[in-house]
Amino acid sequence: VMCSLVSFVADQDDKPRVIFAGKHKIVFLVRGSVYLVMVSQTMEPTSHLARQLQFLYTQLVSILTRKGLEQVFKRRHGFDLRNLLGSSGEQVLSSLAGSMDADKHMSSLPIHTSLSFVMGAPSCVRLPVAVRNEVNKALLAVRTPNLIYAVLLARGQLVQFVRPRKSPLWAEDLLLLINFVNSSSSFRESDGTWTPLCLPLYSPDANVFAYIAFLHKHNAPDVCLLLLTSSNEEFFALSESKDRVAASLLSSGALPRIQAVANSPPFSMEEVRSSPLAVGPDILHFVYFSSTMNQFVAPAFSPPYSNPRAARRLLRQYQEVHEWVHKYARGQRVILMGGPREVILAWLDRSLQLFVALSPLTPRADALAACNRLLRWLKKEESSIFITPQMW
Repeated sequence: VMCSLVSFVADQDDKPRVIFAGKHKIVFLVRGSVYLVMVSQTMEPTSHLARQLQFLYTQLVSILTRKGLEQVFKRRHGFDLRNLLGSSGEQVLSSLAGSMDADKHMSSLPIHTSLSFVMGAPSCVRLPVAVRNEVNKALLAVRTPNLIYAVLLARGQLVQFVRPRKSPLWAEDLLLLINFVNSSSSFRESDGTWTPLCLPLYSPDANVFAYIAFLHKHNAPDVCLLLLTSSNEEFFALSESKDRVAASLLSSGALPRIQAVANSPPFSMEEVRSSPLAVGPDILHFVYFSSTMNQFVAPAFSPPYSNPRAARRLLRQYQEVHEWVHKYARGQRVILMGGPREVILAWLDRSLQLFVALSPLTPRADALAACNRLLRWLKKEESSIFITPQMW
């Protein structure tokens, strides 16, 4: 039925985008011969549902490559991709769908994870500058001629990555990598896994080769090292590189520090409010996206958002405001959107996007003053909450 509907609309020289059917919203995304369809009753904005479909498409490309997909459908129109993906590929896609699902019916990951896909960017492990510098040294020391990227993760958050000077590691590729690593327990149980995969924004038609290793033998079971290379013959060389990175991080004391932070919850609003900058009680929660770093940060969901239902409702508010400001508010720097339980303030400029939940009766002047104090606190903490990618 869906294929017929897409074909019918295509005959009219158009593409289907969304159909409203009672409480349900049916969203379409057409990418070449691939039709992606989502049926939702979560009340999420259409643009965010379409964005989720785009993430699913690029994850599909990361498994099969764009060229591989085109060749399959050129030979057999209407081919069932499940036959090609296998159980492991389906597991990767299912993990991604669960990570983007704020209702969390499909995932055990915290609701905080969904914010990565709202903002289209990873969050980082909060570390002191001295610890981050030790990580930089360890990763930079294992450069080889064919090594493209070295990435260190902890519980789905970014610790650091190193890249070639002329080859950025795009935020979307990073999110797909993080999901790929989190999708299977077999990666955690292995001493090192070697697998081909595609980075759609780096090179959508070709694979790179990934060495994936969790450092459980070094008492850091939540810390994962990814080494991505253009050569398919470097498994043993990269295994030795992993040992050198682990030894360096252990000798500097950085590895146990990273593991300890990974086991801790995100920072709380209480910490922000009690800072010397006197951010104040009006701010209930916030999401801060750095356009220059392509990373975001947000505190833990605490009262009045400590229960999943309240946190999910706030996430929906962020999605609605995010869609509104990117669709209609071009050129405006500050937007306030009121509601019965909170006011959402969006603060935008070239280098940042700040979305703040405030008490519903907060006057505009007080809201702006509180946000100014919050921005000063974020600037003060910037070196610990964001990373500066290193280059070979």
